[in-house]
Amino acid sequence: METILNAGLGIGVFMFLVLLFKRGKKRSDYYFLSWILMTIGQIGFYEVTIFQFPLSGIIGVLGFALPLLSTPLLFLYLLALTGHSISWKSVFVHLAIYPIYVITLMVLAEKNGFVLSASNGYFIPPKNAPLWMFYYAVPLAISGTTYFFLNLLLLQKHQKSIVSLFSYDEKINLKWAVYVIYASFVLFVVVSFLIFGATQFQLFPIKNAFALVGICSGLVLIAFGFYGFRQTTIFSNMEPLFLNHDAKASPLEKSSYAKSGLTEAAIQQLAQKLTLHMEKEKPFLNEDLNLHLLSQQTQIAPSHLSQIINQHFKKHFYDFVNSYRVAEAKEKICSQAHAHLSLLGIAFECGFKSKSSFNRYFKKYTGSAPSEFRKK
Repeated sequence: METILNAGLGIGVFMFLVLLFKRGKKRSDYYFLSWILMTIGQIGFYEVTIFQFPLSGIIGVLGFALPLLSTPLLFLYLLALTGHSISWKSVFVHLAIYPIYVITLMVLAEKNGFVLSASNGYFIPPKNAPLWMFYYAVPLAISGTTYFFLNLLLLQKHQKSIVSLFSYDEKINLKWAVYVIYASFVLFVVVSFLIFGATQFQLFPIKNAFALVGICSGLVLIAFGFYGFRQTTIFSNMEPLFLNHDAKASPLEKSSYAKSGLTEAAIQQLAQKLTLHMEKEKPFLNEDLNLHLLSQQTQIAPSHLSQIINQHFKKHFYDFVNSYRVAEAKEKICSQAHAHLSLLGIAFECGFKSKSSFNRYFKKYTGSAPSEFRKK
């Protein structure tokens, strides 16, 4: 286990250095950098206290409490990655629990007249220990569970927002983050049961249980490092607009649209202008088309453009654009002038970024796969 911990530590340090010297870092990169550093500290804490020597006093408490920094930093990284504006006040609120926990633990230990000493990854309660010594890890468990659900809610909201802002979801849907967060939570639950079994029933050595915590932290670090370094900047040169995402307007959305200043006649006029632009200029052939870019092309405000697409055409921006791409693909498949092209070649010419999205949307709008349509 020590070898695995050392490997995770080495990989973490390597990733930290690579990102540290990356040019043109954005704010999300700094949160990511901070999270990597805190996770390296966690793994190092388990490596030292399990296989080297105990850590006493403030050093031990600072190391043990690092999950109270790493979990909110990961949340802040995902917030920045999905285009949210993060104030320094929000950063302070999320990170404040760490110093509060450290100070509280030190004060309680001082008040009870003993020095906290971390060995085998945790604080061993002294003889006649006060009740709080048996629950000092509870805040870490609460923090981990809370941020698990916050991360999932954030990513679900992001999934809904991209269909209103983008005509594609490749490299921006953050599904990898959802999978990694689910996997890390499952590992968290399993390891928690192992620690409980080791401490309460002595089912196996306690140091093995906490070594697993370090190994799991290393696995999450590797997974986020692998995908995080490859992650495309989602809202590059684009103001994130988190709009209502239902194709059919809800009462709240109707109320919001009522304040937009667009009359029914104006909506009809702008819808005709948008349709003419889509048919004549074919902006959907651009695989990177998004709401902001289409707004610039049509000289229609982004909020008005979104309202027209949702309210008049009864579609998300994502569906609206891809319906034009499918219509264009149908024409090319039926045209002898494009008979020499493969289906994938036609997909790319029509603005699709991948074969999977082309097949999915083509079947959605035609009822058959592209290959079946070509045979017909």
